[in-house]
Amino acid sequence: MTPRHYLRPILILVSFVTTACAGLTVSEPSTPVSESMATVWDGVFSQEQAAEGVAQYESACLACHSADLRGSSTSPSLVGSGFLFFWQDKPLSELFTTIQTRMPTDAPNSLPIRTYLNILSYILEANKFPAGGSDLLDPAALRQIIITAKS
Repeated sequence: MTPRHYLRPILILVSFVTTACAGLTVSEPSTPVSESMATVWDGVFSQEQAAEGVAQYESACLACHSADLRGSSTSPSLVGSGFLFFWQDKPLSELFTTIQTRMPTDAPNSLPIRTYLNILSYILEANKFPAGGSDLLDPAALRQIIITAKS
């Protein structure tokens, strides 16, 4: 084979690898619950923040995830056992990052950070996690909060 004949298989291989990797996402490894970490049962958002999140959810999320947050055949449920099946024992930061980097689907990462935090608070409230006295304000702090089922 001449050097020119090697080029085509290499380009095909590079194209295949690039396409295959395009669907991969980077996520934080699951974090075991330790004594120093909070859980969603510790009142990590405020009732006021969740209330703000309702209107923002209705504006940015309702069309795909529905009014009851149960999703559709093309959008996952954001409440109940389906939600916990996917997110249980993961840090809240992983859910936040997924929402921020993928939603809304027609304009990912287009909302203010505060809006994403408010919507996240509403999702937590809709899952019957208790509100606390302060808002979620720092996305970095979400790494220290674990999503858990009620024990």
